[in-house]
Order: sequence, then structure tokens, then C-alpha cells
Amino acid sequence: MRKFNTILFICLFIILNGNIALAQQQRQQIPKKNIEKFSLSAFTRTANSRDSLEVLIYMRIPNFTLQFVKIDTNFIARYEAVIALQTKKGKQIGREVWQDSIIVNDYNITNSAVRNKTLMISFAIPSGKYKVVASLMDLDTKNSGENTIKLNLSDYNKNHYLHVPILLDKAKGDWGFGKDLIPVVQNNTFNIDDGLTFYLSGKVLPDKYTFNTQFLNKTGKILFEKTITDTSKTGIFEHIVNLPKEHIEGIGIKVKTELVQGAYSVEKTKDIVIRKLGISHLISNFDEALQQMRYILNSKERAEIKKVQSKKREELFKKLWKRRDPTPDTVVNELMNEYYKRVAYANIHFDSFIDGWQTDRGMIYIIFGPPDDIEHTVLSQIQNTTEIWYYYRIQESFTFIDRDGFGNYQLVTPFLGYRR
Repeated sequence: MRKFNTILFICLFIILNGNIALAQQQRQQIPKKNIEKFSLSAFTRTANSRDSLEVLIYMRIPNFTLQFVKIDTNFIARYEAVIALQTKKGKQIGREVWQDSIIVNDYNITNSAVRNKTLMISFAIPSGKYKVVASLMDLDTKNSGENTIKLNLSDYNKNHYLHVPILLDKAKGDWGFGKDLIPVVQNNTFNIDDGLTFYLSGKVLPDKYTFNTQFLNKTGKILFEKTITDTSKTGIFEHIVNLPKEHIEGIGIKVKTELVQGAYSVEKTKDIVIRKLGISHLISNFDEALQQMRYILNSKERAEIKKVQSKKREELFKKLWKRRDPTPDTVVNELMNEYYKRVAYANIHFDSFIDGWQTDRGMIYIIFGPPDDIEHTVLSQIQNTTEIWYYYRIQESFTFIDRDGFGNYQLVTPFLGYRR
């Protein structure tokens, strides 16, 4: 087992350094160009009228998506960005165009994924179905990319409506939620020094209503709860609810909001991930993340997981990965990031009756990474589908058979390097 773990570590580390061929799956799914990797987010709220809602759209352009040109002592990237709101059928409701540049004086900052330019626009719209279309063009290279978001707001024509909670973070400027407050994209945040701040809004009948907010951990335990009883004269409401820092535990929190007025009630939820330095952003539950490590754990480490108390699982998780950190002097654990990228890929592409990472194909993918080639064979007479994965770099191949036609591929020969 120790020899196998050593071989596995070497395989993973080689892959991290890019010394692998492109896999068949990667060829089938064309990777995004950098210019396409800007983020696009849309948030809705009721702020001014019961008859319409406001959609706030944010476009974040990381530095690495653009080509910087050195001019004198600075590096400059010029771009054109467009955000448009359309009906479901494509009729344009509004459009904004920006032509601007990003100027930095350090070459390393030009490749930053953290440094970004944020653009924002808002529209007042009635209920209906919409789509947000955003495009970005590098004015020097002429490369361009486009992203789209679909919005289904058909239910807004009812008497009551509750929007999904919006997590706010600090950022200098006016972003539509008060001074220096901006919505958090991708529902994850590093900043918990002042707790977590949520914006909540919706519409009711002009009368008394009750609004309840619960914050739960991954096991369903209520960490904090707040109930607001108020009367709305205009039929709309806005509230700010804070989750104090001392009530935050773990890295995954569920926010559950419930609006009650008379016999009517509606509930909305949102999952939040608390990002921590040195922990892969793909991890939202330490219990699950520990279970997903089983392909690289020895028997002693598996026994540790079974015995560890719930409160100490984060500590154990960090300890196990510290042993496997190829660059222990840095904050980022490249091996951890690569491993959980594979887990995430397996869950998307190989899920069957169980999570993708638990399947035979998921196991092989997580251990060895993407294959260099895949051969498909369909035996129509017995309705079996066979996949053969070739790993030329380690002179190995694995054969999977789907015997029932439901995508439940199983290894023909059990893989001896790991025993379930």
C-alpha cells in the first residue's frame, strides 16, 4: 500500500506539472478561452414598487482574461464590454457598452485571477422570462467571449414574492446596496471578520407580516435564528440580517428564509461556502471531503477518520493533506486542488446510482487523471457498452462495461491498487 501511495503521489505531481497528453474528455468538451472566463451574475430584489422588480447585473473581468501591452513602465489592457437584457424571445430591453482600460505597473498582476474590473447595471422590469447576455472583447487581440444567464421571474405577478437571500461583502463604491457593499458572486466568501450580512426583500399585501431567517450547518443544526415582525404600508419590504461571527462554524452554511402573512407562506434557501486559505474552493463539507480521500489513504488514516469527533474533522483534514503537500512552504496545496477538481469532474460526468466519485470510472479518473484515449464499443446483440481507457504514459489500460444500459459502468478486472 505504501508503494502504491508513492506511485500515486508521483502520478498526480507529474500531472500537476502538465506532462500529460490531452484526454478524450477534454477534446470532447472544448475548454474556455481566457477571454470567456469573466464572471456574470444577476440578482433580483423589490425596492421601489410592487408592480416591478429590479435586476442588478454584475460583470467581473479578471486581469488574466485580457492581454496586457507594455507601454513605458506600465502594462495596459484595453477592452470593450457589453451587457444586455433581453426577453426570452430575444427582444432587447436595455443595453450598456463600456470601453475602458486596466493599467498596472507590475507584470505579475497582469495574470492575476483576483484583481478584476467590476461593471454593474440595473433594470426595472415586470414579471416574465428574461436572459442576460454579456460579451467581452480585447481591443488589442480582438479576441472575444460571451456569457448568458436565464432568469425566470414569472411568479412575480402574484401578491406575495420572496427573493433569494443576497450575501453582501465589502467593496469601495456604490453597488446598489448602500455604500461599499456589493453582492458576493458564486456564493462563497473569505471575509467573515464582521460576520455575514444578508439582504432580503420581497412583496406582501399592505399589512402585517412575519419574516424568519435561520442559519444552519451541513448537519441541519441551527446556528442562529432571527424573526422579524413588521407592517408594510407600501406592500414591499427590505431587511438586513446579520449572522454574527461567533455563530459561524465549518465551511458550509445554509440560509433559510420564510415569509408568512396570514395563511400564505413561502420559503427560499441559499447555500454559502466559507472559503479558507489553503483549502480547495470545491470543498464545502469536511465530512464528505474526508470520505472522498479514500483512494489515497492508508489503513491507519482510514481508521483515524472513523474515530475522529465531528468537531475535529477539519483539523484532521488539514493534517492529512499537509502530509501530501508538494509545496509546504506556500499557502496553496496544488495536489489537493488537483484531487478535488477530479472529484468534481467525476461527480458531473460519471454519476449513476451513486455519486460519480464512488463509481469505478470515477475511482480511476481520480487516481490517474484523464486518460490519453478512450475507445467505445457497443455490442448491440447483448446491449452492452464497453469503454477502454488508455494511459500511455504509465502503460496501462482499464476496461469498463455498462451491462444494463443505465450508465453504470463497472471495471472488468478489479483494480488491485485500491480495495473498497
